[in-house]
Amino acid sequence: MHQPSSSSCRVATDITLSEQPGPAASPIQPPHSRRQWLRRSAASIAGLSCADFLTHFAAHGMPEDPKAEALAADATQASHQPKFLLYWYLEGGWCGYDMFNPVNTENNVVHRLDDISQERYRVLEWGQDDHTISTHGNIRHGYLADAGRELLGDMAVVSSMHTGSGHSRDRLKVHMGSYGLKQTEERQPDERSVMQAFAEVYGQEFVLPHLSWHWWLSDGELNEVQYSGRRGYYHALGPAHAHTIYAGTPAKLRKMLLQIEESAGDEVASRVDQFLNEAHRQILDDQNIHAVRSYHSARKIYQQLAAKGRQLDRTQISTLFRDGELREHFRVRAADELITYRSVNGNKARSKFSPNTNVQAMMSYEMMRAGLSCCFFIESRDVRRFDSHNSRKNLWRGEKQTPVGNSNQTTMMREDLWDPLIALVDRLKNTEYADTGNALFDYTNIVVTSEFGRSIHGNVDGILKKKISEEKKASEIGGQDISSHWQVTSCAFLGGDVRGDAQFGRVGEATLMAIPIMPDGSLDPAYDPTTGELIDGREKSPQSSIPNHGDIYATALLLSGIDPTGKGRNERPPLRFICRDS
Repeated sequence: MHQPSSSSCRVATDITLSEQPGPAASPIQPPHSRRQWLRRSAASIAGLSCADFLTHFAAHGMPEDPKAEALAADATQASHQPKFLLYWYLEGGWCGYDMFNPVNTENNVVHRLDDISQERYRVLEWGQDDHTISTHGNIRHGYLADAGRELLGDMAVVSSMHTGSGHSRDRLKVHMGSYGLKQTEERQPDERSVMQAFAEVYGQEFVLPHLSWHWWLSDGELNEVQYSGRRGYYHALGPAHAHTIYAGTPAKLRKMLLQIEESAGDEVASRVDQFLNEAHRQILDDQNIHAVRSYHSARKIYQQLAAKGRQLDRTQISTLFRDGELREHFRVRAADELITYRSVNGNKARSKFSPNTNVQAMMSYEMMRAGLSCCFFIESRDVRRFDSHNSRKNLWRGEKQTPVGNSNQTTMMREDLWDPLIALVDRLKNTEYADTGNALFDYTNIVVTSEFGRSIHGNVDGILKKKISEEKKASEIGGQDISSHWQVTSCAFLGGDVRGDAQFGRVGEATLMAIPIMPDGSLDPAYDPTTGELIDGREKSPQSSIPNHGDIYATALLLSGIDPTGKGRNERPPLRFICRDS
């Protein structure tokens, strides 16, 4: 399998739109499979999901047992606080030096240097008022974050971060964390993606707990035969309520909910009856607390929507994601609900089978508001849209070498991240969760990330040392990728448990590398905070480190009230200073 690092990924420029539904990978099974599952279940009552109760209520009505309901409510309240987790992933690699690990350099597209290896190539507009580095509150950022300024007060930014340089390899680490991970090996029972680890704790009471809009095999580097079964990203790790459900388009998710409405079999109904008939004893049995939560949650959901129609009623489902006011709020156009195809490295065109991010955000909000899902992996729709490779020779045009500059990701960042994220946060802050008196935002944590960053330079020493003609050297220097995959990047957290208006770490403007940070989030004092260089006579602190995707994995779980130790195989610790109460 080809794993490019500094070499360019060849992405076809044509994108085709389609209404074809995405691949079905839902843990919701047809009745005969569910019956088989129940027969195999060693703890069939404890294993009942919210969907089982909902379908039973829809078929047979609400049980009339107020004492059992009161006991269930007490048990649920005592054992569980609501939490929601959302990852917002921009696949292809944003330019971190213009985002959350900003560096202030000269633009050598305009002012050339004798030493080409020391040149830094920026967008042509670099240095203008709207293309520079700014500070808002306590956060220093590049122009790619300008459109998201209103969110910075709720945001904690990690600016010292190193990853790798492979699309599929490092996006897998976003999901799985940092350990001896080999994507070609089969995933083992103790492995978990961060969303699966979250849903394993919080997902039992939801109908469709874990919704994702990524599709592992959309990556043009991956051979479909080589990655069959459990290899690469495997959707079915952990208990059934933790499994990845590929939500797809609004039409596909509506269809999935209709299938749930039809999925109640006699075996499921008898298990639900068994639980309800023995509710007093079962509620007091700790091993069945998940079933208690599922029962209580399903009852609340059923009652919440009863005034509008029976829960999971076909008419009710058909209205999901069609609210005109909500679509306007998220700026949804008809084309945003379609899926796109793109070819990478000459392979056949692939798709993530996903709508645009604004549609994904709208769908996430509706599923949260309805109490149907608790965790979401939103991802940019177009394969490699942010994979902004560029050769040095393309920085200038024509015989006069008129400056053109590096690729500008501003429009992509606004469309795929800031506009829909602002719309989502606004809704979360202005929607009460159940009858708590608190907003959905108070129970939600959001991670904004990408697999790696992009370079703004290229070292030519290796080319100059080659025993080739000067003409050939000039050709290779001109063709060198100066916007390649780059290990230096950043990420951001926001949500009810996040320490807002905070920034941790920095990138050296001379080294262009991340400066290590201490356990409290401060910079390692052995490094110059501006250049990033180790101060003469000083040594790196043994306590300092540079975060990677594993640290982000652990922090997302910690923010959600989950001890990340032993959750999956991730070996990295959480960044405790991100937490509001740390």
